[in-house]
Amino acid sequence: MCGSQVVLLWEAFLLQMNDFDQILELKVRQMLDPVVASPPPARGRRDKRLRRPILAVEPVSLEAVPIAVPVASAPQL
Repeated sequence: MCGSQVVLLWEAFLLQMNDFDQILELKVRQMLDPVVASPPPARGRRDKRLRRPILAVEPVSLEAVPIAVPVASAPQL
């Protein structure tokens, strides 16, 4: 034989997944290394004047809503 070998399907799948895993690991490392290497953003108190409220409560004017009141009972059938 010429040194060729037939690889079973499940072995080929595992070899491809191993390659995929290595490529994925390299790509993620390339993406995350700059993020990890950068200094964290400064955390501290911001001036209260610059902070906008998350929820603003405004007073609501209430209006009278008419209610229907029966004046006569309905006839019994």
